[in-house]
Amino acid sequence: MKKFFNFRRFFRRYKWHIVFVLIVFQFFFPQYLKRAVYPYLYGKKTNEVLEISAHDFFEDVNAPAFVFTRGKYAYILEPKTRYAVTGRVGILDHYDTLWNRFFRGQFQGKYINLVPRDIFLVIGQMAQKEVFKKFKFEHEERLGRVLCKGVKYRTSFMSAYKNQEEAEKSQANFRECHQYIKQEEQNNYHPIPATERINKALSMLLPGDLVHLEGILVDVPQMRLNTGTRKEQYHENMIVNGMAPGMCFILYTTKVIFNGRVYE
Repeated sequence: MKKFFNFRRFFRRYKWHIVFVLIVFQFFFPQYLKRAVYPYLYGKKTNEVLEISAHDFFEDVNAPAFVFTRGKYAYILEPKTRYAVTGRVGILDHYDTLWNRFFRGQFQGKYINLVPRDIFLVIGQMAQKEVFKKFKFEHEERLGRVLCKGVKYRTSFMSAYKNQEEAEKSQANFRECHQYIKQEEQNNYHPIPATERINKALSMLLPGDLVHLEGILVDVPQMRLNTGTRKEQYHENMIVNGMAPGMCFILYTTKVIFNGRVYE
């Protein structure tokens, strides 16, 4: 007689193995567990097909400052520009993990609470799959940048080229990739989740995801933080040829769409 799979017996026998696997995923790959559950709890299905933005959308707003409360902190946010963009995720940096709260909390606790993670997006040609795969991304101290795969950017006696062939290949990879890197097609975002649903959506994102972000670019005056409001307009921080290339966008995020779900 054919025996059927006994789930209860299997669980009793391997329950500690299962617990161990779940703990490993929770600490090292938490987004995968979230993606299995969160879309059904916090998102709504949408038939909207995302198209990569050729340009990000800006619209000036004339709105008063408002108080935003998250956790135990209250913040005054000054609206500057209505903003929307659809791009491909280059890198995410999660600051609300236990390790980061311990490591950075004494210095950035209030800001981590407001902006739990950073998202680096590329749009336009840089976000097309055949071009995107040429890049690698780095993120440090809440700033992101684009590099080329297969290129040695720093060489020393510990990382010198093995031979001339390797040097030529690295240089060829750089020439092929670097032509696609455009300042106007990349940006680093400090998203402020307007709701817990949006916070959950942002926590699920992975590099390579196509995502739509929508909201308002804001200043946080009490923390002396000014957003990048328009790439072509004057900003009090570093200016290069009329642009502020290093300015991160502080985006009070009111809508997120990805993987066929909308979060508001």
